[in-house]
Amino acid sequence: MGDYSDFCESYGGCASDPDFMDKWLDQYASGTESISKLISKKEELHFKSEFGLSDKAWEQVKEYVSIYRDNSFSKHHEVNNYITNNGLWGRFSEMRSMNDHGNDKVVRGITRMYFRLICELLKITGGDGDPLIKAEKY
Repeated sequence: MGDYSDFCESYGGCASDPDFMDKWLDQYASGTESISKLISKKEELHFKSEFGLSDKAWEQVKEYVSIYRDNSFSKHHEVNNYITNNGLWGRFSEMRSMNDHGNDKVVRGITRMYFRLICELLKITGGDGDPLIKAEKY
């Protein structure tokens, strides 16, 4: 138990605190806390209301934003490529879509609504990619 006690103390916790590990995971390991550095709880409620998001959808938005921030991406499509390359689209069932950009260019991505939300949250523009002609949720 000494190693666990040392671990807890090094992060300002106590081994006898039954909630310590949950708190530690939320802060250091979950990867979904990045969004709380961007917006307040009041803004979160505003976005959830404005976009009609369920708790499940909001969790997916938080994970998507975390991937962007945790990997220091600078372009929106980098997140989609990361999710595709790592086989993670199953974790984004509320957001995902097959996006047709014309010229036989159909790629995995997110719906227009989520694209707009992500751009607002991250204060980024859509970039200079081919315009989206059609998005089909799957």
